[in-house]
Amino acid sequence: MALARPSPVAVPVDDARLVELVRGGDSRAFATLYHRHARYLAGVVFRLTGREPDVDDVLQETFLDALSAIHQLRDPAGLRSWLAAIAVRRVHKRLARRRRLRFLERAVELVSPKASDPHDQRRVDELYEVLETLSPDTRLPWVLHHVEGETLPAVAELCNVSLATVKRRIAEAEEKIDRRLHGAR
Repeated sequence: MALARPSPVAVPVDDARLVELVRGGDSRAFATLYHRHARYLAGVVFRLTGREPDVDDVLQETFLDALSAIHQLRDPAGLRSWLAAIAVRRVHKRLARRRRLRFLERAVELVSPKASDPHDQRRVDELYEVLETLSPDTRLPWVLHHVEGETLPAVAELCNVSLATVKRRIAEAEEKIDRRLHGAR
């Protein structure tokens, strides 16, 4: 009876060796590093951001940054903490951007007109639905003139067209808006 040949056993490769292989262009080694460290980094990112949607984006950004900077890694054995540092920098940028956006949203909310009557809000919503159907060439002059209060010459300058073109486009927009909001008369 012949002895069965043992199947080859995969020998775990340490991070330092995988980093060497990645530096040499081995994409399988990079995939191995990703699978080895992604779960840990995902946990870190989630706990830092508190938001599930941010995790995948930050992970992708982290590994892209790592791949482009892998030659700068001084201690390949410290790969996990290096990756975590990249992820933390990415999270920091994301949180700073989120904070700026919240600030801007609050600032806009303070100066935005509020429709106190639900009927008025419905009319505003209907108007914006109609505006969505207009081409930018007709929508922009109409909004600049009727909503922003710009003069016709100012609208012509802002849109970089002649005064006659602005008048024609505003009239075209008014006709479409009137037809959609009030029906054919």
